[in-house]
Amino acid sequence: MSFGMLYLANFLFSFHFFFTIFYNSNFLGTRGILEGSVGFLYIAGSLATLLGMFTLSSLLRRFGNYRVMLALIAIELLVFLTLALASSLLPIVVAFILYLSLSSLIILCADIFLESTIKDEGATGSIRGAFLTTTNIALVGAPLIAGFFLERSSFEFLYLIAAGILVPFFIIIAWRFKDFTDPPYRRPRIMDALRTMQRVPDIRNIYLAHLFMRIFFSIMAIYMPLYLYRTIGFSLSELGIMFSIMLLPFALFEFPLGKIADRYLGEKEILIVGFIILAASTASLSFITSASLAVWAGLLFVTRTGASAIEIATESYFFKHVNGKDTAQISMFRATRPFSDIIGPTIGSVSLLFIDLRFLFLVLGIFLLLGITVASRINDTR
Repeated sequence: MSFGMLYLANFLFSFHFFFTIFYNSNFLGTRGILEGSVGFLYIAGSLATLLGMFTLSSLLRRFGNYRVMLALIAIELLVFLTLALASSLLPIVVAFILYLSLSSLIILCADIFLESTIKDEGATGSIRGAFLTTTNIALVGAPLIAGFFLERSSFEFLYLIAAGILVPFFIIIAWRFKDFTDPPYRRPRIMDALRTMQRVPDIRNIYLAHLFMRIFFSIMAIYMPLYLYRTIGFSLSELGIMFSIMLLPFALFEFPLGKIADRYLGEKEILIVGFIILAASTASLSFITSASLAVWAGLLFVTRTGASAIEIATESYFFKHVNGKDTAQISMFRATRPFSDIIGPTIGSVSLLFIDLRFLFLVLGIFLLLGITVASRINDTR
């Protein structure tokens, strides 16, 4: 099994995932789901994800990572076809909840493929950086192309394209990974994982740093597109351009930062600087009233510069401390995504009871200052 084919498969799935992620909230709005109710769907999807993550180990032991991943991809394909073709609200709601949970499980299976292939833990930062770079190339291109299609077509067509991208992804996994040798999977027990976090402060703090970053992603993915489209007045094609510029730091910075973490600094300094940039730039968004695409794209670019530093630093640090058989710890680490999709919408929904949407980003920026504290407490790898 080669890194090259895994990187290609990761690119395809990432393109599929990011093709719709920044347009989901507005899509749900066209189906009669009110702005204040969108968060509840994300919470439901996150609860389904957590259930899936902590039952996945049993499926892996019985069927193996290869068969489980193929089954998840097939179900994901049906889910996107439902989102594209269903005309009534109930199947769309059910499909959307499944969509939120399935993507996290597929990413977890990809982690197992990758982590089982890494032999030199000293190269984890570089390999993870390259893996994330393939993700982030898709992250930059997908929203731009999706915005182009939306300006000329419909949300239904967007989800059909996303479904079609899964086909070559399925073929690559089926063709190149059928001989994958599964590691011995440990049954993930929540209490054991929590005891590990309590016993090992470095693991606890890197979990928290990653969770804070994920909460930022969750709130921004739900509320920023709504704010820019409905309040500031940008068109969907302008959102596509803006988001592609915004996401460039993930493609530009994560690979070199992974190498720097391996060879020179370690992860601690990268984390602290990342949180300073992220907190300050996010808070500043509440005070921008301009409708200039360049101004918003530039500021959002700065937010993701901080986030990209945090993402590669937390990924590198965590995966230097685990291997492919540590499914319990990997499950807990990836569970930061559904946890954040519970915490993020909750913070958003409660905040919006008292403040205008524009000031939600100030609240988020202040919250992100906590990341500096937890980052400063880890023992660096260099």
